[in-house]
Amino acid sequence: MEYLRFCLLVSCWMKLGSSILSANAPQTPAVIPKDKLLVLTVATQETDGFHRFMQTAHYFNYTVKVLGMGEPWKGGDVGRSIGGGQKVRLLKSTMEILADQEDLVILFVDSYDLIFAGGPEEILRKFLQANHKVVFAADGLIWPDKRLTDKYPSVRSGKRFLNSGGIIGYAPYVNRIVSQWNLHDNDDDQLFYTKIYLDPSQRETLNMSLDHKCQIFQNLNGAVDEVLLKFGTDRVRVRNTMYDSLPVVVHGNGNTKIYLNYLGNYVPNAWNYEHGCGHCDDDFLDLSQLQEYPNVLVGVFIEQPTPFLPEFFQRLLALDYPTDKLKLFVHNNEVYHEKHIQRFWEENRNVFNSFKVVGPEENLSQGEARNMGMDLCRKDASCDYYFSIDSDVMLTNRQTVKLLIEQNRKIIGPLVTRHSKLWSNFWGALSLDGYYARSEDYVDIVQRKRVGVWNIPFMAHVYLIKG
Repeated sequence: MEYLRFCLLVSCWMKLGSSILSANAPQTPAVIPKDKLLVLTVATQETDGFHRFMQTAHYFNYTVKVLGMGEPWKGGDVGRSIGGGQKVRLLKSTMEILADQEDLVILFVDSYDLIFAGGPEEILRKFLQANHKVVFAADGLIWPDKRLTDKYPSVRSGKRFLNSGGIIGYAPYVNRIVSQWNLHDNDDDQLFYTKIYLDPSQRETLNMSLDHKCQIFQNLNGAVDEVLLKFGTDRVRVRNTMYDSLPVVVHGNGNTKIYLNYLGNYVPNAWNYEHGCGHCDDDFLDLSQLQEYPNVLVGVFIEQPTPFLPEFFQRLLALDYPTDKLKLFVHNNEVYHEKHIQRFWEENRNVFNSFKVVGPEENLSQGEARNMGMDLCRKDASCDYYFSIDSDVMLTNRQTVKLLIEQNRKIIGPLVTRHSKLWSNFWGALSLDGYYARSEDYVDIVQRKRVGVWNIPFMAHVYLIKG
């Protein structure tokens, strides 16, 4: 009987103690308010990739704090070798300020090669479902030290290795990780995080995990064949077909920058079947609102015998653009065409602001001639744009130069094709050896089933460059 009373007493104390521990332990909230999510990223310059990142962040109303803007980059050439430690240093100094906010969730991501495909509510919901204090992006490839492969925990399904391009976690826990940084700016950030994650004690104490099945982060390196576009009514997602997931963050790590550019032509709202182009009017420059049109240097290149050259020149004259704002540079590599150029020069030398001809006697290569044309614009402080066109291009739209300038891009070209052919002046993708490959959307773009402004890896024959 005494033994039974003792057991009951112990049982009561255990239940009471368990209740006290449960009451004192921090409860995981059912929902994290989106104002408790702060996106941190490092960018020392406002590149095109950075602007794309911010564009997608603003679309989903993320709160973003940029670290290091205007600082010199000392983190090494991370595209070719190890480096990136400067990012950890900047994050460490920021987390010292935020470390006391226990309910604040930090999302630390790259920016130059990364886009958002979903919003704050979705990423917070998936973070809660992960049930860890810190979650790193996962990769199928190990970097930078392959000797650490065996030290990684085994996984039955999913990606096994850590990628530092994406981290999400509660502020105090993220701070405890980055506060350990005592290395140099050009040391490797991913190796730093990897060593902490591979320490079983720290992995348990800091409650860290990897996003093995790409619920939150999709790294593209080694995984291009796993993803495809999923078109919705209002926006486009990236779907991982291996894990049937819709990642919120898409990271073009490694040599997948061009493929990220392709995805970014659609995700999240750049183009869809319902509304077409969603970015075509961004930063639009209305020439009708300007007091004076910009000055344009037109570079004409006759690199081979060209039929209908006089007609080409007539189309050039017919462009709807003030000729006093046009300077003309002509490189002719064909003796046969000297008579055509001479006649055009005699009739129109006073039409343009200036007129310069370089003939076959100069013996310039095509590359040297094209560089000469761009140099003329670069060295001319009044040159606002450089418009390069080959003699075999027939512009059928008189507004071409105006339309290109109004798009207000650094480099842009019109789509030119051959009648009833799939030939065009652009490549939609590159092969592994850096040459032509057909993108999934190439035919639809050439056949004008998809009309928009496209980020492409290669363009030729006719294009406009900001001076």
